[in-house]
Amino acid sequence: MMKKILILIASVLLCLILQITLIGGVQAKGGKPDLLLILLVLWAWNTDWKQGLLAGFFIGLLEDILFSPLLGLNAFSLSLTGFVVGEVKERVYEENVVALLLVTAAASLLNGIVFFSWARIFNIFSSFLGKISSLTLPTSLYNCLLMFFIFLIKGKFGREKIH
Repeated sequence: MMKKILILIASVLLCLILQITLIGGVQAKGGKPDLLLILLVLWAWNTDWKQGLLAGFFIGLLEDILFSPLLGLNAFSLSLTGFVVGEVKERVYEENVVALLLVTAAASLLNGIVFFSWARIFNIFSSFLGKISSLTLPTSLYNCLLMFFIFLIKGKFGREKIH
């Protein structure tokens, strides 16, 4: 269990550094890839709903501390996202790229809708639909593209036997 926690912490820190340095300034058509959300989807997909929920809370709390104007928005939305991905994973065939891409798109949309709903309730953003269409939909597309490449890389290296 301790090994999993250390792997998650190292992965989160790596994704956070890559998100800030490489992707931080990249924003085409309003959205940009969300490496921490992709990590959460992969984590929940490869473990279970409990691990997904806890990882989502940890990642979201870190994002709230570093980037959010209100503590708890990301923690709640990513916890819910991690839980849903973990639950869906138990009901579909895991090695199916289409299922993983659909789950990634749904997770991106769910996270965006929950986050911007709460942000609208707390009057942080003025336009809910504007944020969904200009940020969440493009981010969902970018996340799916990255997840497809991750799936291909995992498939290539996962099939090779080590002698």
